[in-house]
Order: sequence, then C-alpha cells, then structure tokens
Amino acid sequence: MHVVYFQTLCGASGDMILSSLLDLGVPVSHLAKQLARMKIDGLQVNAEKTTRGGIACTRVAISCGEQKTWRHLPDILACIRAGGYPSKVEGMAGRVLTRLGEAEARVHGISLDQVHFHEVGAVDTIVDVLGTCLCLEYLGVEKVLFSELSVGHGSIETAHGILPVPAPATARLLEGFAARTIDIPTEILTPTGAALLTTLGEQAVCMPAGTVRRIGYGSGERSFAGRPNALRAVLSDIAAPEEAHHDRVCILESDMDHISGEVMAFAAEELMRIGALDVSWTPVFMKKGRPGYRLCVMGRQDDLATLADCMIAQTRTLGVRYRTTDRIIASRAAASLAIDGAAVDAKHCAYKGRSFTKAEYESLASLAREKDVPLLDLIERVPHKKK
Repeated sequence: MHVVYFQTLCGASGDMILSSLLDLGVPVSHLAKQLARMKIDGLQVNAEKTTRGGIACTRVAISCGEQKTWRHLPDILACIRAGGYPSKVEGMAGRVLTRLGEAEARVHGISLDQVHFHEVGAVDTIVDVLGTCLCLEYLGVEKVLFSELSVGHGSIETAHGILPVPAPATARLLEGFAARTIDIPTEILTPTGAALLTTLGEQAVCMPAGTVRRIGYGSGERSFAGRPNALRAVLSDIAAPEEAHHDRVCILESDMDHISGEVMAFAAEELMRIGALDVSWTPVFMKKGRPGYRLCVMGRQDDLATLADCMIAQTRTLGVRYRTTDRIIASRAAASLAIDGAAVDAKHCAYKGRSFTKAEYESLASLAREKDVPLLDLIERVPHKKK
C-alpha cells in the first residue's frame, strides 16, 4: 500500500504540500496539463529548486491573469467540476474546501453559504487544493498520514485586521489533533495547509514501518534562522492491514419451561440439519420463578422464516423473537492433519496475520472408535499448527 507521510518541520501551507509532492516525482508538465482543464485564463504552473536550511527543496510558482478574490464555495466547486476530473479527485478537493469553509463559518458565526473565501477564492489556493489531490492520485497514494502539527506564535495582519497565530480558522481545524508551538513569531501553518492534512489524512506521531521509496521537500516562502522552512513528504510502501471478514446474520430466541432435555436435543439437531449456523440452550428463570431454557439460534438472513418455523414446530413455543446483527469472523478453509499415520479432517483458520489448524470433532471421534482409544488421547496428540 502506497502511503505518504508529511512531517511538519516548520508548519505547512497549501503550496508547501503541493511542492513536496512535486519533489516526490510528479512532473510539473502533468500537473499543468491537468489544471488547464479548468480553463482559467492565463494560469501558469512552474516549479523551481531552492534550499531551506541547507536542504534542497522544490517550490511551486503559480501565476494567473484571472484574479477573482471573492468567491463562494459553490463558485469554487463549479470551477473544479468544469475540469471533468475523476470523481475521487473532485471528491477529495470538495471535502477539503468544504471543511475549510465550515471552519471560517464557525469563526465568523455565519452559515457556510455566507462565507467569503478571501484567500481560498484566489486561484493559487484553488490550485494548491486541487493540485495536491491530483498529485496524490498520480503517485497512487492510498493513505495520507501526518506528524504532530507545528504552529508559530504572535499575530498576523489579515483582511479582518490583526489576528492571533494560529489564525482562528486554523485553530478550529486543529481541534482534536496534536499540535505544538515552535519559536517562530508568525504564521507557519495556514488554514489551507491545515485543511488539506486534517481532511485527507490521519495523524501519526511516528512514520509507519515500511519500505521508503522516495523523499520530497516542499519549500515555504520565507527563510527562518535555525529551522528549515520546509515540509518533508515520505512515500513508502507498507503492508496493507489484513481486514477482518464481516457478515450479517439473524438471531432467533425463545424462552420455554415446558419441554424435556430429549426434546431440546432433538430440536437442536433438526435446526442444525436445516441450516442453522449455531444453536445453544441457556438456563433462565422465568415468570413465577420457574426454571426454564432460552433457545438461541443463529442463521443466515435468508433462512429466518425456515428456522422460526422449525423452532415453533419442534418445541411448541408460542413465539420467537428475532433480530439481525453484524459479526466479525475468521477466514476458514478445509484442511487435514495426520495423527498416528491416519488422516483427520480439520479446518484452517486465519485472522489478521494469526492462524491455527483445528481438528474436526466428528473425524477425531471416528478415529477414536476405530482405534478403541479415549478421545482425549487423540486430542492430546493433535499437532497444533499456529502462526
């Protein structure tokens, strides 16, 4: 699985994220060609090499003749939709911009539709968001991770006047994420950078174990003494986690105090014969203090009516409760084990990297009768294959 890990050495902005992905190997010509599909007049995308703190970095440069600095979210999304991008790319960009707009709306106490996207409306910010999504698609990135986020301190001058650092919208986007302040008296984590990372990625304090394929650095606009103003992106291949198997089953129950053990056993056999996945009896105390049993049957959803009919017919209970539920199950496959030179049926089970092989009872019991030995003796000789 291709994973990109962003390490925020000195904050992050939209152009730093985009620049780091270009430094990982996305051709600028590819990005420019894709962005041209929006048909924004005069849009030019270039990249240059620079250094920050002695580290070679890429810095993207955006120029455009069309500058619509006041846009609403629908205008921006319509501009992106006009490019006819893959649904995944369009969806990612839409989520980032919507989350950014929601943060601005909360800060100003207005609805999302009322938000004026000052910086977000600028063409270069649209390019940062959409360009990042296009680069992630080009690199085949399946998961985005990012480190603890770093922010500066002090204040900045904006269209709304002097505001604290981190900016109010950035602070909203940081809710629920680990962050620390470093000694740089200005904004280093921008709202666009925070929206990209926290919307598209998951926070991971440490880079995941895996094979590092490439490392890229995206440069910030300014230089700071003692700290490189750069964002590091690490592209790695990691083993995809084995997913648990899920399915949905029906559970049928009925409480009864009027039948004998023989009937209970026969009912369980019949239920298993017609397709029940499991049958159990649990002692319960019923009304008037009578001891009774709860019959619980698990089955496939398609077998619900058949199993309910069997329960009523075999026990003469007056009603059956049922519900559907999800379950997590280990994968299993037929296998064979050798015990004293004889083949015994078994099942091989696996779950999230762990596996074992278990001998089937019926096969073990048959062998015990054949050899005229206690079943326990054979169970103790079963080779336990675990991993």
